Amino acid sequence: MEQMKSHYLLFLMVMLSVSMSAQENGRDAVVALPEMNVLYIGISNPVQIAVPGVTSDKVTATITNGSINKTTNGWEIKPSTSTESVILTVLVNNQAVSEKTFRVKTLPVPHAVIAGVGNGAVSKDEVIKTGAIETELKDFLWDLKFEIKSFSFLYSGNGSNQEISTTGNKLNEEMKSLISSSQSGRTIIFKDIKAMAPDNTIHDISPLILTIN
Repeated sequence: MEQMKSHYLLFLMVMLSVSMSAQENGRDAVVALPEMNVLYIGISNPVQIAVPGVTSDKVTATITNGSINKTTNGWEIKPSTSTESVILTVLVNNQAVSEKTFRVKTLPVPHAVIAGVGNGAVSKDEVIKTGAIETELKDFLWDLKFEIKSFSFLYSGNGSNQEISTTGNKLNEEMKSLISSSQSGRTIIFKDIKAMAPDNTIHDISPLILTIN
């Protein structure tokens, strides 16, 4: 999760601050979460927790159905895979001051792109130059990376279909050769794309359909 941590300052600039109702001693705890009261399963979700007027060494927190750990940059919450919500309780000197319920979601499945294009027209020179399929999570705040583990290349030409499979995310030389010989308007398809999420689960990615221009 080093990449996620490298973007931590960006998260803090766009995070939502939630003021939670005090329970016993009249204090307000402030929990800052970068993703609108949502925690994602399988990853460590960075969170900022503070109680105005109280030093951080006196503030602790617990959650239901998962784990929470203090880090050098704040806190990280990792929900259980079997829950729909998580209740976070903030404590000062081991006395609960407030709590907040967060929704729990699975990570979204990304789209496949090549040369920055996901389904559409693309230059064959750009495809060959890029030489690899990447993943993209549209409209998702965190810069999470899914690793392409394997895919197949489907090519139709001269009255026949060719399907070539490979591991990893890179186009092999046979694929590049077929693309290089493609005429404008030819459709090429990358299918059976499998990608590994940050939590090490494998996901099927929708086919990438491109038209050579």
